[in-house]
Amino acid sequence: MTNRAPKYSKIELLLNTDKITHITQREGSVEKLEFLDCGLMITGDYLVVIIDEQDEMKNTLTSTGKIFPMAKIKAYKTHAS
Repeated sequence: MTNRAPKYSKIELLLNTDKITHITQREGSVEKLEFLDCGLMITGDYLVVIIDEQDEMKNTLTSTGKIFPMAKIKAYKTHAS
């Protein structure tokens, strides 16, 4: 049996991307990322998006995890398959 993250047809992330405009002033902005047909796992202080990639020529499946610190996550939305 393999441990697998729940899979979704689409995951949307809103990330806080603070930019320093002056030495004492910060400008808050948000970046939106979308991932299709992937898994999602929250562990500790991190949100991990798992992307499966099938290589038809070699008949192999690989998984890549994109790791985001929870402090940067403003919101996320999952879409069921």
